[in-house]
Amino acid sequence: MRTKTRLMTLASMVLVATWAQPTVAQLLFHQGFETCWDPGQTKAQFLETMRTSINGTSACIPSQSGSQTGVTYSVCATPNGCGTGVEGCPVSISAGSFSGDFVNGLFTGPGSAANITVPITTNIFPSCSISLNSISLGYTLDYLMQTDGVDGVYSVDLMPPGVVISNYLLTNIDCNATLFSLIGGNVAAAVTAAEANASAAIEPALRSNTLGQSICPLSSP
Repeated sequence: MRTKTRLMTLASMVLVATWAQPTVAQLLFHQGFETCWDPGQTKAQFLETMRTSINGTSACIPSQSGSQTGVTYSVCATPNGCGTGVEGCPVSISAGSFSGDFVNGLFTGPGSAANITVPITTNIFPSCSISLNSISLGYTLDYLMQTDGVDGVYSVDLMPPGVVISNYLLTNIDCNATLFSLIGGNVAAAVTAAEANASAAIEPALRSNTLGQSICPLSSP
């Protein structure tokens, strides 16, 4: 498993090996001579970019199926629900304000998800739906930061984002009470799958918008 120390060493080697490239050369020659590398972002701007990169992202609760006490069921088996050829329940997610440690590159922030109507089909009971609402999320973003000048850092890489569904309310819309109880006991597996899917969904925009950025000065709010 890679560590930040190993990645930092590798990043330094790459910077030296590619010193002829204009952007990298600017970073190399800037090191140790000026307070900030220009152009750059303030800490507040970088944190806001994290938030806006996540807001409105479409994630997915993948289709789940199973069997219990003679009942075979499928949850979120909506054809093309999460893209062409991908069954699932789509969900829009958002983020609140982030905070964290710019030198070590570790940031956290709250979030939420839109209410989700979850269709259920079984081999015994009629098709029905339950809902997931009041969904709270927690994000953890772990960056590899390279020293940039004397009072700044440069965002080199990003580990897979951490997404945790910290709270939700499961509500029965029109399912048989026995079926609702059975499904409720298996929601945890769907939640875990949704967390992994949300992580994959937000990573591309975060990489595109927040990597390769100079954040400076760190001594200012």
